[in-house]
Amino acid sequence: MPKCSIVIDLGFGDAGKGLTTDFLASQHPEKSVVIRFSGGHQIGHTVSTDKLTHTFSNFGSGTLLGVPTYYSEHTTLFPPAILDEGDFLKTYQPKLYFHPLAMITTFYDIAYNRALEKLQNHGSCGLGFGTTIARNKDEVYLYANDLQFKWVLKQRLQSIKTYYETKLKSQPKSVQEYYKNELKEYNENYFTDSCLDIKKFYSVTSLSELATTFEHFIFEGSQGILLDTQHGFYPHTTWSYTSSKNAIKLIKTHLSNTTQIDIFYVTRCYQTRHGNGPMSDTFAVTLQNNENEANITNEFQGEFRAKSLEPELLNYALSCDAIHHQDLKISKNLIITCLDQLPYFSLSDLLKSITTNFKSTYASYGPMRQFIKKTCCK
Repeated sequence: MPKCSIVIDLGFGDAGKGLTTDFLASQHPEKSVVIRFSGGHQIGHTVSTDKLTHTFSNFGSGTLLGVPTYYSEHTTLFPPAILDEGDFLKTYQPKLYFHPLAMITTFYDIAYNRALEKLQNHGSCGLGFGTTIARNKDEVYLYANDLQFKWVLKQRLQSIKTYYETKLKSQPKSVQEYYKNELKEYNENYFTDSCLDIKKFYSVTSLSELATTFEHFIFEGSQGILLDTQHGFYPHTTWSYTSSKNAIKLIKTHLSNTTQIDIFYVTRCYQTRHGNGPMSDTFAVTLQNNENEANITNEFQGEFRAKSLEPELLNYALSCDAIHHQDLKISKNLIITCLDQLPYFSLSDLLKSITTNFKSTYASYGPMRQFIKKTCCK
């Protein structure tokens, strides 16, 4: 009988969701599918094997195992990046499924996002995710269903261009100029060609249609609960539900015959955050073995920061997520990553301070799935 595993980050992101998804996918790769239920192309989930270390943005973190990825209607897609990453991963035969209403990001969305971020400094990654969601809320659409219709694409793109030209009129001159400069090298034919060329990687379908094909549905979350649009701290929040909310909704709607639902809550053994958003006032940490850290300070997200864990925030995140599955029987698991980077970390002390009882607790002492070990229960 089918089972569902949901991977949720308890912090501000960057906890090891890619590592966890790869670990879960390795158990039955031929029967598994990874489901993206929040976020989109702005995600960066790193998976390491003996042959390759790769940061996934447009394909799920089970791809190196041959596990396909489904994008739900709650997610965004950026065709040029899909084309580039798909071609890079071609030896792994990457496969995507799109819900027909998965939202498409354009260069206009990216340019407007970056222009606003330069003004607001909210910590956006500058890839147009939030502006794509906002545009759809304003009922200006471009969907996965539209991608193979070239004339439709051009009309939709013209509508989006007009939409942003109208919005820019109320923005400061600095935003207007930055937006125009971002689009200076924009080639619409390149974008439309990318939309057509990614056909080799995907098919349009619904999750219900996949329900009879796979047995293990791995819901790969995005960012972290402390960035959630409902439970995070405005204005330093994302434009999506990063809790299990969307995953639970999809399960109830499309996978009602599931016999088992497990949530795997992920946290590093220390606190991380990109940008200038709030971070609890805990002690600084001295890390080792972090020379290959994939998250670095960058132009749009800002500084990458690390501090010791705050149990209160973990308990807060767990309590927030519990709201969204009160009526279901859920098995909860905890995965603590990066233990090789903080040798004096006490797992037992952390578990004493967490109020949630877990079916299983796992500890990861390295960047690859084989470093994840079951340790104890609470």
